[in-house]
Amino acid sequence: MHGRAGEPASYDHLLKLLLIGDSGVGKSSILLRFAEDVFNEKQLSTIGVDFKVKAMTVGDMRLKLAIWDTAGQERFRTLTSSYYRGAQGIIMVYDVSNRQSFLNLQSWLDEIYRYSTNADAVLMLVANKVDK
Repeated sequence: MHGRAGEPASYDHLLKLLLIGDSGVGKSSILLRFAEDVFNEKQLSTIGVDFKVKAMTVGDMRLKLAIWDTAGQERFRTLTSSYYRGAQGIIMVYDVSNRQSFLNLQSWLDEIYRYSTNADAVLMLVANKVDK
């Protein structure tokens, strides 16, 4: 892999990951904690989409993770569909203290099958807010 002007890239693999789930389940908090080691008790809802990059090494592989945090509100669902394209990993998040967010996972899964362009995308389920 090469960076700008033929220079070697500072990573071996670039991976696109997508965080999806209902509004308020903690997607943004998970992303902030992972990417920047920050936790905001009063995290505001994402409008449209947010994006963070995290570089890490696993074994001898240098990875660059592009993590997309999508808005969970229904009014932003049409925007979200385009973000599925090319994602290698999709993380579905639900709030353990909100049963409806768990029940809504089926509609999120349906959306993945409708919009994801990568049949080999890895799907992960995260149960959040277990400390509540």
